[in-house]
Amino acid sequence: MKIAIIGRGNVATHLGKALHSHADVAIVNPHTLEGLPLEAEACLICVSDNAIADVAKALHATGFNGIVAHTSGSTPMEALGLFEHRGVFYPLQTFSRDVEIDYTSIPFFIEGDSEPTAEALSGIAALVSPTVHRADSDARKQLHIASVMACNFTNHLYTLADSLLREKGYDISVLLPLIGETVGKLRKTTPAKAQTGPAARRDTKTINAHLEALADSGRMKEIYGLLTDSIIAISDNTQNDKETHNRQ
Repeated sequence: MKIAIIGRGNVATHLGKALHSHADVAIVNPHTLEGLPLEAEACLICVSDNAIADVAKALHATGFNGIVAHTSGSTPMEALGLFEHRGVFYPLQTFSRDVEIDYTSIPFFIEGDSEPTAEALSGIAALVSPTVHRADSDARKQLHIASVMACNFTNHLYTLADSLLREKGYDISVLLPLIGETVGKLRKTTPAKAQTGPAARRDTKTINAHLEALADSGRMKEIYGLLTDSIIAISDNTQNDKETHNRQ
């Protein structure tokens, strides 16, 4: 199978590596489409969301008539409406160019304009990973929002934590065992049930002490307060659900 990958960024780089030993892969310049094999069975557009429409338009002008799919989590499939055979090939993972990834652990979410298209894209994903799902645009948008919250937002909190630690001569490395244990719990229970800390146990004395210590830390105090309120609200709902279940 010949597969064209349009892009030079992190996603294109990693998908190229992942598929290289399973298919004839051509990496295509997204600005010029130099190197595009018109005979390829599928073309994966791996560019920023803002660039998908322009790349799709240029690709359509070449006369390419294979399957065309983008790799965006939040862009609807119909962004590729120019093509007869179109779909979405969404790998749910964070990619950094120089960080090695176990590609077999990546879940892929597939959408197609028809069942044959979806089957073909699922087959390409199966070359890389045993975990392949179907997801329409609405489901994929929800997956992307959840990913931003679980990955990007969490990493930002790591950045804030690292900043606090560096004020006292430490860094994020001292928290890695704690972070590892927290993530490990999610293999055994739900995030809500795994929640610990002063907000979960309603330790207002500690919460107030933390807020006071963050008084001169700008938005960090606001973020701490918002997340504390959210944890308390979710903990209240979880407790109410548990009490309701016990009464039934």
